Amino acid sequence: MKKTEKKTVTILIIDDKRANIFVLEKLLEKKERTFLTATSGKEGLTIALNKEIDLIILDVQMPGMDGFEVAQILKSNKQTKDIPIIFASAEKKEHASMVKGFDEGAIDYLFKPLDPEITKAKVAVLLQIQLQRKELLEKNISLEKAALLINNSADIIGVIDPMTLKFEEINQAFSSILGYPIEEAKGTAVTFFLHSEDRALIQNMVKQEKEKLSFETRVYCKDRTIKWLHWHVIVRTGKWFINARDITEIKQVEKITNYLATTVKQSNDAVYIHNSEGKIISWNEGAERIYGYKESEALKMKIWNIIPEYMLPETQQIFNQIIEGKKVEFQETKRVTKHGKIIDVLFSASVIIDSSDQQKSITITEKDVTQQKLADEKILQLNAHLQRNVTQLESINKELESFSYSVSHDLRAPLRALSGHSVILLEDYGDKFDDEAKRLLESIQGSVHKMNNLIDNLLRLSKLGRQEIIKSEIDVSKLVVNVVNEIKGSIPHNANINLNPLPPICADHSLLTQVWINLISNAIKYSSKKENSQVEVGCDKMESEIVYYVKDNGAGFDMKYADKLFGVFQRLHKATEFEGTGVGLAIVQRIVTKHGGRVWAEGKVDGGATFYFSLPF
Repeated sequence: MKKTEKKTVTILIIDDKRANIFVLEKLLEKKERTFLTATSGKEGLTIALNKEIDLIILDVQMPGMDGFEVAQILKSNKQTKDIPIIFASAEKKEHASMVKGFDEGAIDYLFKPLDPEITKAKVAVLLQIQLQRKELLEKNISLEKAALLINNSADIIGVIDPMTLKFEEINQAFSSILGYPIEEAKGTAVTFFLHSEDRALIQNMVKQEKEKLSFETRVYCKDRTIKWLHWHVIVRTGKWFINARDITEIKQVEKITNYLATTVKQSNDAVYIHNSEGKIISWNEGAERIYGYKESEALKMKIWNIIPEYMLPETQQIFNQIIEGKKVEFQETKRVTKHGKIIDVLFSASVIIDSSDQQKSITITEKDVTQQKLADEKILQLNAHLQRNVTQLESINKELESFSYSVSHDLRAPLRALSGHSVILLEDYGDKFDDEAKRLLESIQGSVHKMNNLIDNLLRLSKLGRQEIIKSEIDVSKLVVNVVNEIKGSIPHNANINLNPLPPICADHSLLTQVWINLISNAIKYSSKKENSQVEVGCDKMESEIVYYVKDNGAGFDMKYADKLFGVFQRLHKATEFEGTGVGLAIVQRIVTKHGGRVWAEGKVDGGATFYFSLPF
C-alpha cells in the first residue's frame, strides 16, 4: 500500500527573546515543518497577514504589544481568525490570566520552562487538527463546486436504484426540462415518466449488467407533452449514475430532414441539381414525370438537353448570375420534354457550395404550369362571367328593395283602411249588428293583425340578407335570461323554463337575441297544451363550435318533414292549433347561417322537439 505523503506545515513563533525562538525551533523541528519568526507583535501580525500559517506560538509578555493584544487582532481579522494560537508564558498558572488568554482566542498554553514532551505533543495534536480542518474545508469547497455544477447543468444528473428504478437523487435540470418538482421526482420510478413503448427498453437495460449504458427514450413532461432524452449511465456500487440530455430539437430536425428528403424525392415538382458545367447530378421522380427522362438517363445528360435552343444564350446568362449568388424564385420560362414538346414551367434556383472543395452546383425546382396557364385563361373568362352575374344580382337586389318598400307601404295602406273601417262599424253601428256580424268584424281585425305580423316578418327576413354583422363578446346566459323575462312580460304562459349555464360567444348581439326569442317563444307555444309544460335551454361545447339547444315536451313533429321546418311559410301544424306566420324559423336559419353556423331539429309527434344551432368560436 502506498504511504500517504505528509503535507508541509508552517509554524509562526512570536517572542521578543531570540533564545526562546531558537529553543522552540530545535524542539519542534521536523522535515515537513517550516518555521517563521518575529520578535514583536507588530512584526508577527505583518507575517500572519501575508503568509499562510498553520499554527502560531505567541509569547504573552512582550514590550509594546503583548500577546493578548496580538491574539485579539488576529482573531478579529477574517483572514487569520481560524489560525490556532498557543500562548507561551513564564507566569504561573493563574486562573485569571489563563481565562483572559482563552477569551482572546488561545487554544492552549505552554508554560516556561518548557516541558519538551508536552510541548511536542500539544503542537502535534493542534497541527493535525488544523490539517484535518483545512482538508475538510477543501472538500466542502470541492463538494459545493460539484453541487453548483450539477444543479446548474443543462443535462439531467442523478442517481437511480436499478432494483426499483426509483430516483434517489436528481438535479434541478429535471424540473427545468420536464416541469416536475424535484420532490415529486425523488422516490418515483423512472418508468412512471417514460412513454409506454419505452418502459420495456429500460427494464431490459437493467438485465444487461453492464458498467456503461447508452440509450434514448421518450419522456412525458408535467403538461403531458413528450420530449426525447439521450441517457448515459455509469454503474457503480450497485447504483445508476445517470446523465440525460434533452435531444427533442435534434429529433425534430432529423424528422424534418428525413421528411424533406422524402418529399423532394417524391415531389410532383421537378427537383434536380446540376454542376457549374451543366451536368445533371440529381434527378427526382417529379422531373421524371414532367420531362419523361428516367433518372439513369438524366444523369448522363446536361441541363441544355431540356432547354429550347432559342433560349440557350438567355439561360446561360441566368445560370451565370445564379453561380455568382443570385436567387431566382418562380420565374416563368420554357422547357423541352423528352418527346420534343415545349412546356411552360415556373423556375426557382439557388446555388449550393460544397464545404469540402468549394465546388458550386445549382439546385432547381420546376413545376409544369402549361395546364395551369390554360386554367388561368379559363378563370379569367369565368371571372368576366361572374362579374356580369354580380351586376345582374345588384340590379335584382335593387328591385327587391323596391318591392320591400312597396310591401311595407302599399300593402299596409289598405290593411289600415280595413282595420279602421271595421273599428268604426263596431263603434258607430255596433248596436244594429247581431252577434254573427260582430264576430265577422272581429275576425277581419284579427286577420289584419296577422297580415301585419306576416309583413313585418317578411321585411325582417329580406333585410337579413343585407344586414351587416357586428360581432362582440356576448354573455349568452345573461342574454337568455333577458329574453325569457321579455317573453314572460308580453306572452303570459305557465311553462317551467330550465336554463343551464351557457358559455359566451362572439356574435351580433341584436341578431342572436332574435334567434333566442324565436326559438324560446316557439318552445313555449308548442308545449302550452301540456299540463306540465317544460322548456330546457342548454349547450354542448365541441372542438371548434358551441351547439346551443332549446328543448320542449310539446306537440313535436314527424321527422320525415324536418327538412321543411326552416322554409318560409312552411308549417307542420294547422293555424287553428297554433298561431304563427311560418317565417320565424326561416329567420333563425338565416341569422345562424350568416354567422357561419348550422341549424337543425329533432322531434317526435306528441313527444316534444329540440331545436339546435351552432356558432363557431
